[in-house]
Amino acid sequence: MRDAITAHAEEHQLGDVLGAAVRCCATRSVRLKRPGLLARLTKSGDPDTEHTTIALLLPRYLVVAVAGEQRGVHVLSIRLEDVSIGSPLAGGLDTGVSATGRWSGSPEPSSFHIGLGDDADGKAFLAALREAVTEAKTA
Repeated sequence: MRDAITAHAEEHQLGDVLGAAVRCCATRSVRLKRPGLLARLTKSGDPDTEHTTIALLLPRYLVVAVAGEQRGVHVLSIRLEDVSIGSPLAGGLDTGVSATGRWSGSPEPSSFHIGLGDDADGKAFLAALREAVTEAKTA
């Protein structure tokens, strides 16, 4: 994942993202049930049962890398001033957050869910992310 993050940073001229990270969060997500019949027939469902996600909070960017056995590693980035941070999903099943905006390589705004733990580290990352986004939008 480190190589993919570095390649993404070079491609998008983000600088040394690994050295400049203010906060980092790594999570492992496990799908609890398989995709529905239509998703399986059209192969539009996620083929991976597990994902590892790394979120890096930089002074001006949020970089997210997701790795799955079938889909490989995907890295996205977004400027903090361009992102909107949503609320955690209802029901308390997931303590992550939805980040919406124009992610790297995407012409249209889209949302990306970042899974965070319900522990002190996950809460600290979310608080730092919200503070950084607020600061970037008011600067």
